[in-house]
Amino acid sequence: MLLAKKPSTSRSGATAVEMAAVSGVFILLLFGILEYCMIIYTQNVLENAAREGCRFAVVNSTAATMVSDTQNCVKNFMGGLDTKMTGYSCQVYQADSSGNNNNNGAANAQFGQYICVDVTLTYTPMTPGLTYLKTFTLHYKCCMISEAN
Repeated sequence: MLLAKKPSTSRSGATAVEMAAVSGVFILLLFGILEYCMIIYTQNVLENAAREGCRFAVVNSTAATMVSDTQNCVKNFMGGLDTKMTGYSCQVYQADSSGNNNNNGAANAQFGQYICVDVTLTYTPMTPGLTYLKTFTLHYKCCMISEAN
């Protein structure tokens, strides 16, 4: 038994329209994932730099150039993000147990007093065409107890 062949209808261009619709959504999703990963990466680098800078500061708190040395240590751990992004700043100061600045200078911290490293960076999205993402500030503060003698 032979089946009769149905007459085929012309659908030229349907594949191109479907591909355009699907690829638009896919590309938007892909750039969203990449942007989110970049934000998480920047947060991790900032947090690590603040922590490592604070570790450096509490061990070397008796040095006369401790503040500038700590800022250089933080800059080394930033992995170049301090120059690629705007609004980078690093503050080193002596603090109370809540992390508030005592205005006593970090180099004068005695054994058992807190030293804080406060790192700030303005994140600029790599896909500025997406209207929901604006620049925003990432801020990390790390406080540790001085180990000075």
